[in-house]
Parts: sequence; structure tokens; C-alpha cells
Amino acid sequence: MSELKNKKNQRDIQLGLAPMEGVTCLATRLWFSVTSTPDFAMTPFLRVTRDYPWKRVASTYAAEIFDLKDFTSYRLIPQLMGNSPEDLERIALPLLQGTSFVDVNCGCPSPKVVGSHAGSGLLEKQDVFESFLEGLEERLGHGQFSIKMRSGFLSHEEFPQLLKIVSKKNIAQLTLHARTRKDRYTGHAKWDLIDLATLSCPFPVVGSGDIINAESLAQFLRIAPKIDKVIIGRGALRNPWIFNELRSNKAVEITVSTLLLSLSCYAVLQELLAREPLKLFALVKAGLFLEACETDENKWEKLYHKLTETLYGQSVPPSSLQLDRASFARVKMIWNSLRSSLGSAFMNPLILRTSSFSDFEKEILNTAKVSSSQLLLNHNPQYDWIYSGAKSNGNEPT
Repeated sequence: MSELKNKKNQRDIQLGLAPMEGVTCLATRLWFSVTSTPDFAMTPFLRVTRDYPWKRVASTYAAEIFDLKDFTSYRLIPQLMGNSPEDLERIALPLLQGTSFVDVNCGCPSPKVVGSHAGSGLLEKQDVFESFLEGLEERLGHGQFSIKMRSGFLSHEEFPQLLKIVSKKNIAQLTLHARTRKDRYTGHAKWDLIDLATLSCPFPVVGSGDIINAESLAQFLRIAPKIDKVIIGRGALRNPWIFNELRSNKAVEITVSTLLLSLSCYAVLQELLAREPLKLFALVKAGLFLEACETDENKWEKLYHKLTETLYGQSVPPSSLQLDRASFARVKMIWNSLRSSLGSAFMNPLILRTSSFSDFEKEILNTAKVSSSQLLLNHNPQYDWIYSGAKSNGNEPT
């Protein structure tokens, strides 16, 4: 029993992978399930308008509640975003045939989203927000949807009134990322507001914001002791093994080979999703992703061979991987965050500047020669600028 669970009076905290636009696609969710196994995951928001999508969503959007139901180690919560309860109803009702509730995004801070009065734009006018929730209740029914929101549009002072509106609704749960829309991803999440929500709401509250390691989670649980569920976004990108750390209350160590094999698996998963989704579905249905690899180098190697055999008809070494530009871009997206947990040597920008996976692997191996063969995944606050959108202030090597 970990120290963290003892402090929570033997209660289990459900750990979820947060929805991240352009990141948490099916391939990424499967990769996290074998990396450190979140209890649940959320899809990136599906933007719903009057004209899109009209008939059905892509089969890969929420495959885990339909085609792949019962074949993954995590539960999936599909997330939608829009400003019209009528449009959201059109897409939500088919999804509700496979899941108990859908999540509605009321938190995205993107200027384009806010400009269309969706995401956190719904929080700007409280009467509009209340009317929106009432419309969803009327069309979807009680307990058929949850919401993910921020603690205000311009100021945290808006939150008590927003909470008063939400707490009166019959929803499945509230996920609170305790930053304002104005904050975007800067500053610190206010977990005292998450605590306030747990005391005010008759339904579960999911905490979100700034969980980067076991120490930070323990700190936030002391502030909001009634929390039973949390989601982790940027903290999982910087340390994909974070769910292991949170359960064991110990920092995770991996070998350089494990690091490269895991990233190679991620690359091939992206290729399979883009080029051969039905083959990927078949692997999931065969139970390939029910057992986690975690830090076991041999398990990662077996998974890699199975994935490459499925994609190419034979196993090929990582140095020979030929990736589409989009797949390689996703690998580098993961790396851009992950490198910050590996120490200053791995912040070498030459790795990000590579144009092929073989060069990418070569640069990591070259960097590893001047580093330890065992890599300790740690939060290094000097690199937090990667996640906030702030400037590096000279912390990145040139």
C-alpha cells in the first residue's frame, strides 16, 4: 500500500488521462494504456456545429465504447464541444448508446473557440451558461452528460456564481480545471476552488491542474480531501509513466532502451491509426493492449515487434522506421514535453530538429552517451515554459 493511499484513508484515487486537442487520439490513448495505465481517458473534444458532423462520427473517435468495448484496460469518456444543445443532442444520443454519459467542454481557452461562444466562451455570460446547461438537461436527460469547465472567464471571483448554477443541475460529474480562461495555462490552478466544488456539488467532482508528480498530487489532496478522481494532461506528456508514480508514490526510472522502444511503439501506433485502422482494431480485439509494458524493456520489445509485423508484414528495427510526416510530428510533440523530465542533456534542440526517425533515434543515443543508462523521470521546473506557452528565458540549449 503506497504512502499516498494511506494518507487518503485507504481510498483509491481514480487517475484519468485528460482530453488534449490534437494529442489524445486513439493511438495515444492505447500507448498510455501500456505505458502506465490510466483508469480512464477522455477523447479530445469533437467540435459540433449545425453542419458538422452531420450523420456520424469517425469510427476511431470513440472506438473504445463501440468497436473496441471491453478490449482496453481503461474506460473512455467521449467529449463534445459546441454552443447549441440541439446540435450536441444530435451527436450525443448515438454516443450514449455505448456509454453512460458524454462530457461537454466548457473550458477550452482557444481564441477561435471562445470567439464562437463555445468552450470557456460559455462562461463569459452566466445567464447564457445557465440556459445552455438547461437546454442540455432537457435534450439529453438527467445524468446523461458531464461538464469540464474553468473557474471563470476573467476572474476566479466569478466561480461562486458559476458553481451555484452548476451545482443545481443533474449532471454525471463536474471536471474543474481551476484556472480562468484569461489564465490559459499560466500561473497555478486553485485547488481551494476544487475543494469548494466538492463541498457544494451533489455529484462527483474531478480535479484538474498542475499534477506533475506524486508530491503535487498529495499536496492537492490535502487541499481538496474529498476528491476521488483527477485527470492529468501536461503532467502526463512530460512523464508518460506518471500514473505508475502516482500509484507507487515513487519516481520512475527507465532505461534508454525502454525510452526508445516506447517512442518507437508510439510512432508505429500513429502509422497504424493513419494507414491501417482496421488492423489496429484487430490488435486491440486480440487483447494486445490489456497488459501494460510499464518499465519492462522486454515487454516493450515484444510489443514493438508485433506492431511492426502488423504494419509492414515483418519486424524492422527502429532505425529503419519510415514514418509519414504527420506521424513523426506526433512523436516529436511527445518528445518536446517528455525531454523536460529527463534532464538538461536531453533538452538538446538537435533532437527536435531531426527530419527522420532514424536520425531522431541516433541523436537520443548520442545524448545518452553523456548521460546515465538509467533515466530518472523528474519534474524540472526550469522547463515549465514548454507547457505554458511562455518564453524559455534562455533555459533551452542552442
